[in-house]
Amino acid sequence: MTKHKRFLLITLFITLSVLIILPVWTKIRIFEKIVYSGTDSVYFEIPKSSSLEEISCILQRNGFDITEFELKLTAKWFGKDSKIRYGRFVFYPSDNVRLRDFINFLTTNGSLTTNVTIPEGSKTIDIAKILKTNLNIDSISFVERTRDTEILEKYNLPAQSLEGYLYPETYNFNEDEKIDQIIDKMFQMNRMKLSVIRSKIDSSGFSEHQVLTLASIIQGEVMNYDEMEFISAVYNNRLKKGMLLQADPTIQYLFDKPKRLLNKDLAIDNPYNTYIYNGLPPGPINNPSLRAIKAALEPSGEPYTYMVAKGDGNHYFNTNLEGHLEDKAKLDKLRKSVKYRK
Repeated sequence: MTKHKRFLLITLFITLSVLIILPVWTKIRIFEKIVYSGTDSVYFEIPKSSSLEEISCILQRNGFDITEFELKLTAKWFGKDSKIRYGRFVFYPSDNVRLRDFINFLTTNGSLTTNVTIPEGSKTIDIAKILKTNLNIDSISFVERTRDTEILEKYNLPAQSLEGYLYPETYNFNEDEKIDQIIDKMFQMNRMKLSVIRSKIDSSGFSEHQVLTLASIIQGEVMNYDEMEFISAVYNNRLKKGMLLQADPTIQYLFDKPKRLLNKDLAIDNPYNTYIYNGLPPGPINNPSLRAIKAALEPSGEPYTYMVAKGDGNHYFNTNLEGHLEDKAKLDKLRKSVKYRK
């Protein structure tokens, strides 16, 4: 056998050995490598657009025995290097977690959701700020979309915006949720809540839009929920008597954030100003809870037509202007005495 043939045989043998041994070694030493052996659940977060190097560092900090090379090789080998998801993950370990199984977890079973709480009585602009903070949703685009005629026609709403139709609740949103998807979930929650009292709405003498508008005013006024039906009585009775609602929350709706209302504010020429425009305003001023909606439909039986806030979350209620003015005088006197003592 010539030296050349011997060299070719040796080269062929080495090549075949590498081709046989390398995959086996890779499978045993990398793909089947135990990367986590604890029993405690692990919480970690992978930011959007993280590189595999950054992901490996995050995993190492959280107790996973994974190098950047191992992560890249395994993810690439199984065609999942571009499929690793981002967001918040909760990993519940089983015995002997292998790298190939963990890669599968990162690409299919990660927890990519976050709970977002929308408080009762939130205005659309408030919701937009909450979504910006929690999901990095563009707040301006969100508000604009809630006023888009296309989406209002989609839901067949006789309204200028979705104000009042985005139900306040704690939602579990995907972290890559789109604006239309968020809106739809909140609107469908509103539909589900209203379905429980649909017959009461239909027999109330109000349209659904009017019910939500009245409920939003009640929601904007209430602090002590035990008073909700009494507040509803005031507004319902004033509507029946043709009186101006004179509801401060409808004035507050004209401003980006709450403020102390001055006489000039009460004179603003705007359809939402219930101090100068009779009846209900054009639409809801916030997104009310089901309890506020029920209160709008079921006010207490008292003939109250006046109320004044005490400053502690409660109100004085009255059936006539004289008593109302007396209550206001008492409160003014109390405020002055407190201010004097300070």
